[in-house]
Amino acid sequence: GTGCFLLLNTGEQKVVSRHGLLTTVAYKIGDAPAAYALEGSVAIGGALVQWLRDNLGIISKAPEVETLAKQVETNGDVYLVPAFSGLYA
Repeated sequence: GTGCFLLLNTGEQKVVSRHGLLTTVAYKIGDAPAAYALEGSVAIGGALVQWLRDNLGIISKAPEVETLAKQVETNGDVYLVPAFSGLYA
């Protein structure tokens, strides 16, 4: 799939989000206590690349996204969240 996921390690404390994020186990090693994380996700982030190609015509092939992104010195605090089928947070 082409989902996008972001995890924030919250340590040994399970943190309950007030904004729809999931509480999940980040890792557990041996007898040590588990470490937890908050997780946010986007269902099909790769659809953004397809949209840039097929709908906007900004690129002709998916790998061109990286070249295009490297040409920008700053994003000017503009962010595009590829959540065409929903933002799970």
